[in-house]
Amino acid sequence: MPDLSLSNLSSSDLSSSDLSSPELSSEIVIVGAGLAGVTLAAVLGQQGRRVIVVDPRSSCPPLFRAEKIERQQVLLLRKFGLLEHLLPYSARVTEVRAGYDGRIFKSTPIEQYGIKHADMVNALRAQTPAGVDYRRDRVEHITNSRGVQHIRLSGGDELTCRLVVLACGVSDGLLANLGLCRRVVQRDQSMGFGFNITASEARPFDFEALTYYSFSPSTRIDYLSLFKFRETMRANLFVFRSASDPWVREFIQEPDRVLRRDLPKLSGLIGEYRVTSDVESGRVDLYRVNEPGLPGVVMIGDAFQSACPAMGMGLDKVFTDVDVLSECIPRWLASPGMSESKLAEFYEHPRKSGTDSLALQGAQDHRRLVTDESLRWRIHRELLYLKWQFLGAIRPLRQLEIPAVGVSVSQQTVKSETVG
Repeated sequence: MPDLSLSNLSSSDLSSSDLSSPELSSEIVIVGAGLAGVTLAAVLGQQGRRVIVVDPRSSCPPLFRAEKIERQQVLLLRKFGLLEHLLPYSARVTEVRAGYDGRIFKSTPIEQYGIKHADMVNALRAQTPAGVDYRRDRVEHITNSRGVQHIRLSGGDELTCRLVVLACGVSDGLLANLGLCRRVVQRDQSMGFGFNITASEARPFDFEALTYYSFSPSTRIDYLSLFKFRETMRANLFVFRSASDPWVREFIQEPDRVLRRDLPKLSGLIGEYRVTSDVESGRVDLYRVNEPGLPGVVMIGDAFQSACPAMGMGLDKVFTDVDVLSECIPRWLASPGMSESKLAEFYEHPRKSGTDSLALQGAQDHRRLVTDESLRWRIHRELLYLKWQFLGAIRPLRQLEIPAVGVSVSQQTVKSETVG
């Protein structure tokens, strides 16, 4: 951890304007009112901080992004005191099943919630604590320093603060303004699709949530996630294809037919089904911002590093960033200056850097598992498939409490095994 003592600060850190915080527009300006921005604003507002959030939108529009709150994310939202605000908009899941090749190979008790991304963002924004001010505007330019930060808005206003947090939607122009650039790790990393499905009247769905893995690598399908979504069953399908792949257009136009063709044993497992909504889609490039060490400016969430939704760690990254940063900020504001060495505490924090590394490396390995035809990954894939087939075969015996040799696998273990 960097030395934050007064003796470690330069003269530029000790400017009089930096110490006279009442003259500043706020202590912190958050650029972006997406999930990262509104969550951080809520947590800082609870601490009694003066915060301005700048975003051109009055509310979050319908967007196809994270639609589930997983176990670790539930714990962090509960720690923030924010989970209760999301419950009226969500559906609780208490058990998730994992399936492969037409069989269930495990069931895991879990606390999980299905919720629309826009509902999540808007619900948190509606619970804004005192001291948090939302400005409907766009940031055009940031002049950063080790003392006071100056933010020019498109409407002509200028804000001043001690710390700027870039939380989402950072344009290339704004990155260039700060001397930063994105490094693309994997273009066209994955595609995600969201839609509703309904069971036939003869055989309604008998599960709350199911993760079903593809049998054939040729489909380039990672898995299909089905989960309760209020009164409907929601489906998220993740594939490793580019947006220009003809398969993508085919699936969006005829999802029922493509699902039955590429996941042929699914209906035998869950019963007859049909897609009852339009298909939403989104593509993901893996990227990371190079050398973000700046005075006065810190980056969180997708502003700093993107996440592959197939790994299920997008919200892990967001909420871990909020958790770590909300612990750092009180210490930073307790002494003059906002130097690079001070802000390095956030980027170098073991939980923050560890989550980022796991999400990035895991996403790359996850894609290799499904698509790589090298000997190493073919062997890894076949061993994993054999294990799932074995667990699926002995599961009926285990349910009858007949002793059998098996492997206990949690939901998180299944995801880590696929990239191990």
